[in-house]
Amino acid sequence: MDEVVLRIVASLLTALLLCLSTVKMMGALQQSGYERSRFFRWLKRKDNLYFNRLAVLSLCIALTPAVVSLCFSFLDKNVPLLIASIPFFGLLLLFWRMDWKYALKVPVRFTGRLKRLFAVYFLFTACAAYVLVALLGFLAEWNGSRIYGLVAYVPFAVMPALTPLILILANAITAVFEEKRNQKFIKRAGQVLDEREVIRIGVVGSYGKTSVKNILYTLLSEKYSVVATPESFNTPMGIAKTVTSPDFDQKQIFIAEMGARRRGDIATLCSMIKPDYAVFTGICEQHIQGFGSIENVWAEKSEVLKCGAKKVFCGGELKERLEADFAGQIDESIFVDETEFDVDTGAAATAFKMHLYGETIEFKTILLGRMAAENIRLAVMLCVELGMTADEIARGIEKLQPIPHRLQLIQSGGIYILDDGYNCNPKGAEEALRALSRFSGRKCIVTPGIVECGILEEKINGELGEKLAKAAFDKVVLVGNTLVGNVKNGFVNAGGNTETLTVVESLDKAQGVLKAYLQEGDAVLFLNDLPDVY
Repeated sequence: MDEVVLRIVASLLTALLLCLSTVKMMGALQQSGYERSRFFRWLKRKDNLYFNRLAVLSLCIALTPAVVSLCFSFLDKNVPLLIASIPFFGLLLLFWRMDWKYALKVPVRFTGRLKRLFAVYFLFTACAAYVLVALLGFLAEWNGSRIYGLVAYVPFAVMPALTPLILILANAITAVFEEKRNQKFIKRAGQVLDEREVIRIGVVGSYGKTSVKNILYTLLSEKYSVVATPESFNTPMGIAKTVTSPDFDQKQIFIAEMGARRRGDIATLCSMIKPDYAVFTGICEQHIQGFGSIENVWAEKSEVLKCGAKKVFCGGELKERLEADFAGQIDESIFVDETEFDVDTGAAATAFKMHLYGETIEFKTILLGRMAAENIRLAVMLCVELGMTADEIARGIEKLQPIPHRLQLIQSGGIYILDDGYNCNPKGAEEALRALSRFSGRKCIVTPGIVECGILEEKINGELGEKLAKAAFDKVVLVGNTLVGNVKNGFVNAGGNTETLTVVESLDKAQGVLKAYLQEGDAVLFLNDLPDVY
């Protein structure tokens, strides 16, 4: 009985230390949307040494405690094991400490789902540990050899290497419960929306969704009481949390950002939100990784055109696709903007003229680039539809602020920093390069490349390298090993000046390069900052 209790205690303590030591691995699973395939892509990535670290821990646990136990084998039966527990648990504690020093770019969010996953993960790890040590105990009794007792810690050695599989198993089990729980929550949110008299606006597109949503929120707030989904919350669960929050009460307008990872997501969101109006920003190669082709991306995003909205305001570049795919189906409920307007893009501000209420009005904003002006134009069209005056719209435009990490201009120590680190796409990358070119001092760019473009990633990153070569920036810093090879090849093949090119392993090292290089008056663009799962 004493040995059974000892095994249970050892298994529980080992499981607790292993689970706490691999919280960052759980964070990577969280960033992967709890999807097994994306998580394993991260784990198997060539430059990701996480599994190697687990394997080294397994090897250390297999050797060190066993050697210590054998060295003290001349003592009483359990004394060698107690002595060997010191290096055993010491190694687990050391790994725990080292793992917490490994900072994720996107911090782990200890949501209810993650806490429930941790509990099941801990239970499965403890059970696996107990089975292994009990099996060795059975072999010791069956064989009658004392040697089995002296190496009782050896079965635990495989546990670190098994943790990814145990985590995926725990995730698969909890996903069944989580899916049912989420569906109930989403259904309740849909009921709340149906019960409230609120104007519902959906924002769809491969890019610019968050920007248009925030612009709409700022402009419409000049006349109405408005609530919008926070940050980049664009899934049914993210929207449901907004609808069921206290902020939703007594609001006149609800703005929902609508994202899609797989076929059917937009239709699901449309059935949930039932938008009165929609904004369709445009499409690009972003998300091909999930959809397989640009045609599939278009097919999914264009579901918003069938949502039953009174009007759908679309970016001008969608006109040809709309006419080709929806010929004869486009009626008054679809509005395609064909208005030409003048845009004057500066390094620190953007001015543009717009035809509004029978006159041409000039606006100015601190948002940067032509895309910012186009996003504002889309939002203004909807504001006009909702009865806002030119003065109300102008006041709203004056209040617009950059969204963090989306071509956000920051000045520090006389250096201009363009932070475009959030989820870069090919169209946005072109705009960011043009924005950097408008500065008068030396120009630098730091980028790891563009992701989520599926089979087109090599081509798109090669083209990015070509554009960097043609831009002739004074310093080009490529970060990481994931995609920068394609960017570098495109840069070199296009005749870029290799003396301006530097390739480093991490953003920290890139910042070290910049610290030694930058001086007052210089401008640096941070184009994309890949999440850990890339």
